[in-house]
Amino acid sequence: MAFATRADLLARSNARRLAQLAVPADRAMVPDDALRVAIAGGSLAGYSADDQVAIAEALDAIDKALADADALILSYGIPDTVQTTLLARLASTIALYYLQGAERMTKEVESAYNGAVATLKAHAEGKMSLIPAAPTDPLPSSDLAIITSNPARYGAGDTDNEVGL
Repeated sequence: MAFATRADLLARSNARRLAQLAVPADRAMVPDDALRVAIAGGSLAGYSADDQVAIAEALDAIDKALADADALILSYGIPDTVQTTLLARLASTIALYYLQGAERMTKEVESAYNGAVATLKAHAEGKMSLIPAAPTDPLPSSDLAIITSNPARYGAGDTDNEVGL
C-alpha cells in the first residue's frame, strides 16, 4: 500500500509543476489540465495522441517517484499499512525531490527533502513515532507524576533567613 498517491502529490504541488517535472524533456509540454484529468482518472479522449503518450510517460515517472519514496520510508521501519497525512506529506516531499532531479534541484526542494529524511531518522532512532497508536493500545495512565528536586540553596526555605514582605 502506498504512503502517498498521485492525488496526494498533486494536492501538495500543482499540475503545471508536476507536468514540468514528469513529462520527458523530449516531449512537448502537455496542457496543465490534461495531467490533472489523468490523475483524477478522467478521460483523455479530447487530447491529441502525442499528449496522451506524454501524459502516460509523466504518470509513469510520478508512479516511480512515489514507489521510490515508499521504499525509502519503509527502510526507516514504517510498516506499509500505516496511513497518515504526515506520511503522505513526507512521501510527497520525497517524490517531488526525486522528480526534480539533480540538474534542476533547488535549495527549497533539497531542504524539504532533508527535513523529511530527518523526520524519518528521528523515528528510526526512537526519538519520535510516526506510527499512530492502535485502538487496542492501552491508554496513558492517569497516575500523577511526582517530581522532587534537591533542597533549596542559599538559605531559601530556611526559617532563620526568611525575608518579611
